[in-house]
Amino acid sequence: MGLFTEKLKEMGASVLPITFFVILLHFTLTPIPVDDFWRFIIGAVLIIVGLGIFLVGVDLGATPIGELSGGALVKTNNMPVLLIGGLLLGFIISIAEPDLHVLSVQVEQFTANVVGRWQMVLVVSIGVGVMVMIGFWRLVKHIRLRTVIWVTYGIIFLLALFNSPEFLAFSFDASGSTTGAITTPFLLALAAGIAGLFEGEAEDARDRYGMVGLASAGAIFAMLIQGAVDSPVSYQQVDMAENLAPAFFMEPFITSLSGVLVDSLLSIAPLAIVFIVIQLGILKLKDKTVSRIMIGLLYCYIGLSLFMTGVNGGFMRVGRYIGAQLVLEYSPFLTILAGFFLGMLTVIAEPAVHVLTDSVQENTGGTVPRSLTLLSLAIGVAFSIVLAMIRIYVEGLMLWHILLPAYILIMILSYFTPDLFIGVAFDAGGVASGPMTATFILAFAQGAAGAHPSANILVDGFGVVALVAMAPLITIQAMGLIYKRRQRKEEQVPASEDLT
Repeated sequence: MGLFTEKLKEMGASVLPITFFVILLHFTLTPIPVDDFWRFIIGAVLIIVGLGIFLVGVDLGATPIGELSGGALVKTNNMPVLLIGGLLLGFIISIAEPDLHVLSVQVEQFTANVVGRWQMVLVVSIGVGVMVMIGFWRLVKHIRLRTVIWVTYGIIFLLALFNSPEFLAFSFDASGSTTGAITTPFLLALAAGIAGLFEGEAEDARDRYGMVGLASAGAIFAMLIQGAVDSPVSYQQVDMAENLAPAFFMEPFITSLSGVLVDSLLSIAPLAIVFIVIQLGILKLKDKTVSRIMIGLLYCYIGLSLFMTGVNGGFMRVGRYIGAQLVLEYSPFLTILAGFFLGMLTVIAEPAVHVLTDSVQENTGGTVPRSLTLLSLAIGVAFSIVLAMIRIYVEGLMLWHILLPAYILIMILSYFTPDLFIGVAFDAGGVASGPMTATFILAFAQGAAGAHPSANILVDGFGVVALVAMAPLITIQAMGLIYKRRQRKEEQVPASEDLT
């Protein structure tokens, strides 16, 4: 019960700031229809409770599977088994990711089923599995992360040349959405399970980071391959005004629930099956431990079902409504300002971000304080959402106009940044683009794009998750350069004192 209370507080801290921001807008700039307003409140409660239960399940079930599986696979001392295990585990855990399901539902809806939900989930999960496999190989062979990143993103930007603007946005959004509430702790546990076996070696500390970043790249990689091989040149824009007046108050929740229960089962069941197979073949854990892990997976199922019901039933529709009303009724400045504050609230309130800032402070011996990291992340993400809003108003400003120079800068920074910060930076992209980005902020951008006469929902309403995931790659690496510079100064002080 204590663990659930702790997780409930974490999710409350994450969701409530956005909720209060919406309430403030409701009573000032954008009054929301009464029924939709209360559906939003119910949706927020379901998201808080659902994610709380889900994260308890992650701690009890998914994370131990990651830690145990990573160590067990390496101990087999069989490279093919290790690589196949990485591919399978990456694939399975990505299928269970709530944020990816939220994004895939939106892509399916706004492409009129041209890009199916499960098609996207499976393609992204294959990409994640492949890159986790490569991540395993990198850890065992001690290949530097920056080398793998340079090669991977070089291929990604070549593939981007063969994709439509719509599919480019879907692909880069998938990078942030696939590394969310379950994938991030699971992959960190996997990396720790493997890197921990090399304790005492110089690579150990830095090798605990970077697996999440590689998984994000795998999502982009796989989606861009699909887009280059089989993607329409253009898509029909879907009308934003559809289904705004449900027949009765609870209809959106009831309609969503039946499908969500099945989809959540399809998401969590593969992880349970893989665990049972590994348990019978390799782990041989005690019955008490097995029961604890299976109960954890049951919590994941219940929590995921509640979360998706809250998202579909009332949360995202209000995000779209507010985005649309700000564009229709007010100046661009107010919409952009609202986006800025949403970005700040999302990052500052995200519990995983605070875990990351503590980790950076600890690994740098306090040279880079958590407050500085948090401030840099918050400002970076806030401006990334500002850029997403500007895209909506500036006709002809494409997502790649922002991503290309940004990733060139990121690659240049990675040449000078200490290895530890490269891994932390790429992992931070998944941490920053958490549940609130994949739900409310994504919906906010879609609503704004749908209301602006020169914008396209499929081109301008997507891409916001990609921009949020991009910001930490710059800010954390900048922190790394600050840390490197301070270290050099500290090393020079004793020498100068000796001279005197």
